Amino acid sequence: MDTISTKQTTSSAENAAPSAQDPIHSSELPDTSAKEVPPPSSQGLPAFAQEVTAVSSDDLATPALDSHGGGHTFPQDANGIEERRDVYRPGGFHPVYIGDIYNDRYEVLNKLGYGVYSTVWLVRDRQAQKGESREFLALKVLSAECYGRDKDVFEREVLIHLRDGDQKELGYRHVIGETLRTFGAWFPESMIPNRVMRRFTIQLLVVLDFAHKHNVIHTDIQPSNIFVKVRDHSRVESGYLAEVPIPQLNRFDEQYTPVPSRPLRKYYFNLTDSIDLFDIALGDWGVASWADKHLTDLIQPVALRAPEVLIGAPWDATVEMWNLGAIILELFRAVRMFSGAGPPRGDYQLKEHLAEIVHHFGPFPQSLLNKANPDIVRDIFDDEGRIKDPTPCAEEISDFMSEEWTPGLDHDAREEFVFFLRSMMKIDPAERPSAEDLLRGPWLRALRR
Repeated sequence: MDTISTKQTTSSAENAAPSAQDPIHSSELPDTSAKEVPPPSSQGLPAFAQEVTAVSSDDLATPALDSHGGGHTFPQDANGIEERRDVYRPGGFHPVYIGDIYNDRYEVLNKLGYGVYSTVWLVRDRQAQKGESREFLALKVLSAECYGRDKDVFEREVLIHLRDGDQKELGYRHVIGETLRTFGAWFPESMIPNRVMRRFTIQLLVVLDFAHKHNVIHTDIQPSNIFVKVRDHSRVESGYLAEVPIPQLNRFDEQYTPVPSRPLRKYYFNLTDSIDLFDIALGDWGVASWADKHLTDLIQPVALRAPEVLIGAPWDATVEMWNLGAIILELFRAVRMFSGAGPPRGDYQLKEHLAEIVHHFGPFPQSLLNKANPDIVRDIFDDEGRIKDPTPCAEEISDFMSEEWTPGLDHDAREEFVFFLRSMMKIDPAERPSAEDLLRGPWLRALRR
């Protein structure tokens, strides 16, 4: 699915950034956070320009009132999984009602999910033909708090910038599906098969190559931001809309009541579909940065942070290669590569995290430490770039070539996979290969040398 983003009362439409090859096209498939939903892709890597579109903020008007004025109100989720009612206020979240029509075109059908700074809604494009892949879209409504603060988010600008990129590039259609955080549950032991992971990895690298060439760094690559595309968008109509309850809220109530999220997970593919044909999309570009203008210095989920980010050194687009490497193993093995858990209670400790990195990938080069936070360097590293007085648990980690880390692979496949992993997860950012180099490597072999 495509995604339309709006900013509180003023609205703007935009698509998710490059996707990979397993997300959704028409609607979105978020977990407890708002994401993008692309339309069912056809096959393989060839790009389709129509999968990345955006509308300027002036093109989306305040929603028109439909005939859904009455109805009962849904109570907040007992477990607190929906956004709070008090975020709906001037300067906060914008109230969206089922039946609202934005820009005389996009009709709100149901709520798909929400995030810290947005809600996401399934909408129908009333200008699209019945059965057309772009009939169903995901509308992402940004909170007013995204803008006007000390640091504005760049999401809207980034997505429009990527939309206007070279439509012939492979990564163009991969900007924008259930997420990979839960997708593994469809497979034995929650591990995505090697052949599927290869396909997904190729698509993610294509996305990153596209974004980086357009001066954009995602900075938040994690399983919950990678979506599996809807393969049969007709199931949105025949399954989701036919079976999922549609809440009816009273728009005349004094206080807006958040609408419960109704994700698409059950409806985005058939069990008879071949998993080898699934595609993914990289979504949630809410904390993306420009290569020459960073949103913040502290980026990435803690356990997935690149070494230079952990030690307070300058960073660039190469952080994404490290980030992606850690995620690939997490998805394949169903555990995280790094935990940073230290004694006595297993709480996260920076020193333990760095010790795990050194154990797997060797000492930190002095050239990198010279650019880092001097307090971190002094307190944690010795003169050889290793960890001072490492705890015993940091020495008990097995090698990636073991069955423990890479189960189910024969020796040759494991060797290629581990080589790929180690080549992209270099501690020195200058030594990390480009996305194109990785696509040519022995594990993927996606490009000719």
